[in-house]
Amino acid sequence: MGSDLVSIKGTRNGLLILLNPNRDYEEIRKTLMSKMESARGFFKGAKFSLSQGPVEIPVNQKDELENICRQYGLIPNTDKVAVIRPVHKEPPAPKVVARVAARPETGEAALMVRRSLRSGQSVTHDSHIIVLGDVNAGAEVISGGNVIVMGSCRGTVHAGAGGNRSAKVIARRLSPTSLSIAEKRLSSEISKSITNECQTVKLSGQNFIFEKYVPGR
Repeated sequence: MGSDLVSIKGTRNGLLILLNPNRDYEEIRKTLMSKMESARGFFKGAKFSLSQGPVEIPVNQKDELENICRQYGLIPNTDKVAVIRPVHKEPPAPKVVARVAARPETGEAALMVRRSLRSGQSVTHDSHIIVLGDVNAGAEVISGGNVIVMGSCRGTVHAGAGGNRSAKVIARRLSPTSLSIAEKRLSSEISKSITNECQTVKLSGQNFIFEKYVPGR
């Protein structure tokens, strides 16, 4: 889990709150409360599960941490949640998620983020991700399928993580800090030159292809 005390990830079944088993519980409790406070209202109504990897969370600690999440409008998830590999900021190479659909098709499940993502916030999902807002600089979206941003995309975006070269990035205004599809990363110089119009980005061989977005294509 790296050096992070608490990491919050998006999964098909809701939020997965990952706790570092190598750190003191009191540090974890204070960090969770700080993260909930800084994102007040952002996760309201979302289902969540707590995980400490292979280490079982003591019942009294789990109850206290769940109560903290409830105070900020989160709902404990009774469904089994698959653990997704933790995300680290500013990676030296494109990241890989645990599971990837080999060929996205119409009707596949997608994670819908109903708010803009602020700096420091990160969303990871093994299928498509739809952001109903902006991805601001310093925010990060990593998807095993397509990434669709209904507003401005100025952060880090990785579609097709794990090798799905047919994945696309679609955004109303596209000016990312970093853009990757499958194992291929777009250079920062090219990224900064992308025009602010609704575009689709995809891979063709080793090249990134930019097209004006056409619904249904």
